[in-house]
Amino acid sequence: MTATEDAPTIGGTAPAGPELPLTGVRVLDLGSYISGPCAAVLLAEMGADVIKVEPPTGDPFRKWESGGLNATFVAFNRGKRSVVLDLKSDDGRAHLLDLAGSADVLVENFRPGVMERLGIGWDVLRDLQPGLIHCSITGFGSGGPYAGMPAYDGVALGYSGLAGLLLDPEDPRLRGPALADAITGHSAAFAVLAALHQRHRTGRGEHLEVSMLGALVHFLHSAVAKNVVEGRDETPYLRPHSSQAYVFGTRDDRQVLIHLSSPPKFWQGLCAAVGREDLLTDERFAERGGRQRHYEVLRAELSPIFAGRDRDEWLQVLQAHSVPCAPVNAVSEALEDPQLRHLGIIDVLDEPGIGPMPQIRPPALFGGFALPAVRRAPYLGEHSDELLGTDVEGQS
Repeated sequence: MTATEDAPTIGGTAPAGPELPLTGVRVLDLGSYISGPCAAVLLAEMGADVIKVEPPTGDPFRKWESGGLNATFVAFNRGKRSVVLDLKSDDGRAHLLDLAGSADVLVENFRPGVMERLGIGWDVLRDLQPGLIHCSITGFGSGGPYAGMPAYDGVALGYSGLAGLLLDPEDPRLRGPALADAITGHSAAFAVLAALHQRHRTGRGEHLEVSMLGALVHFLHSAVAKNVVEGRDETPYLRPHSSQAYVFGTRDDRQVLIHLSSPPKFWQGLCAAVGREDLLTDERFAERGGRQRHYEVLRAELSPIFAGRDRDEWLQVLQAHSVPCAPVNAVSEALEDPQLRHLGIIDVLDEPGIGPMPQIRPPALFGGFALPAVRRAPYLGEHSDELLGTDVEGQS
């Protein structure tokens, strides 16, 4: 969807006039890679003025893939302004403290103790700006036996138990996006908003600590409850078996996903859709509990049937029988989906001299409208002169 296409009212951007929710909030983003920048980009999407403070070499993601404004860097740095500061130098620290004096929030994902060694730890920042919200994102927290260990996405996935719920025991390979980093970034942004609200009551800032390990275990509400209440560990296939969710391959080498949940009508609709009403009286499948216990048997019964038609044909048949279903889309297909386009939260803008850039808006509609998109991701040091009064040339 391009930025010039018309969108329905509910999918349009908010009319000119109302301010964005975080207009007037200034955020310093000292983060690199994903977790810190992810938290900051979420605040930028809501209207915060996010200043990305980068070392002379830039965020490491600037060197990934094609360099410059590559996709990985753009994903987590849209809507920000960039300044270059060497925080190991006296001048760099002085500029940082000057920026912090007018900031509401500072987000960083250094290892524990780095901010203090640089001379810009919480004690210094609090004395300078008592209302500052300082959000420190770490792998394991600032204390405890693992505090000094390096932590990346996969490490947090392993320690938290989430990897064990995602891996196929028969083929244990990591798959998919950087879930640990993204979940931690969302948790940090949520905590920052809560601290800003608290500041309205108390007038005081706060030092927040958000660990990747803590964010992921918090994310696993159901698995934690199962262990505590029932004394059992959730396994990779426990939830799909319980909720009767299946993925079937189709004739055109695509997949369709079915999620029956608990209402009997969905099971009955599925049997009618595939022409197997005899399964309704099969004692193994007649009740939900039986279908859960014999999940693999039922899956084996249905797989050859689904292999006999193309995916889109199956979707039409299943939807006609009110069976909850979905295509297993590639991201490219999801971006072209008419329902997503109707929501108006993602489109593409051709930036002169740069090329296509994604405009990704928060998924919440305000007054029935998606929020306006934020500016593109910045070049390294693009706003140093504007913000610091120095002549630092931006780099790709």
